This record gives sequence, C-alpha cells and structure tokens, in this order.
Amino acid sequence: MKRILAKVEENRKEDPSSEPGSDPNTWLIEARLEEDIPNWESAQLHFESPGVEAEIIEVTISEPTRFTVRTRGESPLKKGDVIHVDVR
Repeated sequence: MKRILAKVEENRKEDPSSEPGSDPNTWLIEARLEEDIPNWESAQLHFESPGVEAEIIEVTISEPTRFTVRTRGESPLKKGDVIHVDVR
C-alpha cells in the first residue's frame, strides 16, 4: 500500500438524469493525484477520514493521476483541498 496526496478539482452534485433511478443526493468529487499510479486500471483507492466525510458509493479511476468519487451526501471538500489516498 502506498499513500499519495490528491488535490480536489471539483465537488458537485450529480445530475439526477445521468443515472436514472439513483439517489438524488449523489455528489461527484473529482481529484488529481500528485503522482502516477502504476497499473492504475486495477488499483484500489481508500480514503482516510477526515478526507471525504460522506458515504462513498463508488470510486472510478479514469487515468493514472485522475479519479472520481461518487458519494451519498455532500462532502465538505472544496476545490484545492488536499486529501490522503491509500493505493492498493
């Protein structure tokens, strides 16, 4: 396991029409890691509290340094906040 810093780029409410039947209180946190994750397609990310502070529904890694966290409920994270991410 490796701990990496990530910077929040956006925290926004998910458009309810994008996921029909999903909870209307769903938020998306988009962030960038400070370094590439080797084998990012199969990596698992874990967040240390007080990082996200909302129920995590799903984490999607889209590039070696970018990921999106879908949460139920709004997280207090704002653009520019830095969080610790454990990568497995």
